[in-house]
Amino acid sequence: MKKQNPLSTKADVVRSTLYLLLLLSAFVIRLALGQQNATDSAIDPTKSSFAVGHVTNGSPEAQPSPVAAATAVVVWDQYNNVGTAVTLSATFTDAPAMNSDLVDDFVVQSNPWLVQRIVVDGAYFNGTGPANSFNVFFYSDDGGFPGTVLYESTNIVDWTQNGSTFTINLPSCCFPTLYPGKYWIEIRANMTAMCCGEWGWTDRTVTELDPAVWRNPSGFFGACTSWSRRAATCGLEPSAPDQVYAILAYVLPTATPITTPTATSTSTLTPTPTLTPTPTATPFPPSPTPTPRLGPTPRLRPTPPPRP
Repeated sequence: MKKQNPLSTKADVVRSTLYLLLLLSAFVIRLALGQQNATDSAIDPTKSSFAVGHVTNGSPEAQPSPVAAATAVVVWDQYNNVGTAVTLSATFTDAPAMNSDLVDDFVVQSNPWLVQRIVVDGAYFNGTGPANSFNVFFYSDDGGFPGTVLYESTNIVDWTQNGSTFTINLPSCCFPTLYPGKYWIEIRANMTAMCCGEWGWTDRTVTELDPAVWRNPSGFFGACTSWSRRAATCGLEPSAPDQVYAILAYVLPTATPITTPTATSTSTLTPTPTLTPTPTATPFPPSPTPTPRLGPTPRLRPTPPPRP
């Protein structure tokens, strides 16, 4: 019979102990990984701060502004009472003498507007379009006529057409903020007459505030080289003195301070100013359908410039 070596027995015991520890370690690691996976799989992607396209560790300036990202609502609505004619409002690359401006007025009430979009009714004539781009201007009011240009965005290519409805999106980098008061708006198409004709803004049969104003600075059409009433003075569609359009904007809140009560021995705190709730505007239909008409009857349709 062979006598067992005590050293060999101890080595076997140590080796068995190490194997047991390794097995336990592997089990604990797998269990931990399983718990982590279960936790990850329970995350609701819609509630995770690591949503696609959202940077959580960037500078504050890089984050999207909640105001700029807010949904615009209709704050001024003249998209109704559609007339049967359109009036030229365009700039031409090949016939600058025909350049004409058409403006209409509106009022900002108690809360400022962050204007994001203009919806306008219009049509092409003496050609089928399309426009190269659009320009949008906001003017101050000067005694019932447009005054100083307060905002301009030219060569806007972010626009769509659905029938006679043209939706023009202002550049998100620089939405204009309009404070309470009266303003004038101009929507003007950039056109190439030889290929694509002209663009006109649809006339409106009901007047809101002051009637629309028009001008042709070069005098090419023989009338109204300065701002004049389109209908009454220029004789363009006298039965429809206004324009068809709507303005969409985010309505900014305004702080209204509460009157501080007389201090007493039991109260010395000044009330904190509160915010006036933002008014809600009626949503503008995505594809408004104007009143059926026979088709635009353009005014002042000049003879196209001679070919070179």
